[in-house]
Amino acid sequence: LYTGRLERAKEVHGKDLFTTNDYRKILERKDIDAVIIATCDKWHARISKDALLKGKHVYCEKPMVHYISECPGVINAQKASNKTMQIGSQRVSSIV
Repeated sequence: LYTGRLERAKEVHGKDLFTTNDYRKILERKDIDAVIIATCDKWHARISKDALLKGKHVYCEKPMVHYISECPGVINAQKASNKTMQIGSQRVSSIV
């Protein structure tokens, strides 16, 4: 989200690297099959549903939702999409 970090990523990985601060632009890309949702908790449900409905597989850091009332919407989106969705702890899953 931060301009400085997006610019730094291009410096490190090349000026042609796709960067954006709008997740919806990533979901529109045909070359993206899956996404990792590692935002603050309040965005997990919205982005998960949007990603699933755009046909992307989803790995979402825990918690899956910010409010328990958001669970049915995410579950229904996953079922409708027939895409894989996993909830987990990214740091715990890392080898470093």
